[in-house]
Amino acid sequence: MTDEQRSSQPPQGQFDPDYYVQWQPPVIPPGQGRRVVRIAIVFLSGVLVLIALIALWRSNLIALPGGRGDIVGRVAAPAEGAVVFTGTDFTEIPVAADGSFIVRGVPSGRQILYVAFAGTAWEVAVDVPNQGTVDVGVITVQPTAEPVQR
Repeated sequence: MTDEQRSSQPPQGQFDPDYYVQWQPPVIPPGQGRRVVRIAIVFLSGVLVLIALIALWRSNLIALPGGRGDIVGRVAAPAEGAVVFTGTDFTEIPVAADGSFIVRGVPSGRQILYVAFAGTAWEVAVDVPNQGTVDVGVITVQPTAEPVQR
């Protein structure tokens, strides 16, 4: 070791806290720190508002004040005992004997229609128009397992 290296180290057995502090924060001119903080707050507030608007746009909350519509369709065999309902109103609507159904007063916008039969349910994504009716066509339901008879 050279004398220069030896003098830059603390003496043996003594603790010098200043020796171990290597990093110093950058010197910010007066007033500059407040400006940086204000810019960061404005930027983060803008990002937060953008995220909130995207979440609101993707949810059905915007559709609720906009109006309501109807969903019509038909459940293919076996339709007897099947029920339909939406994710916004879990009131079960029985399917008619011919398999037809109509769900009235569904909030406009993207909705999920559930068709339940024999303990299982199928999901159908539906875009409900404002003050209109959407026809989902024929929905085929089949039980995935046969009941065990003993």
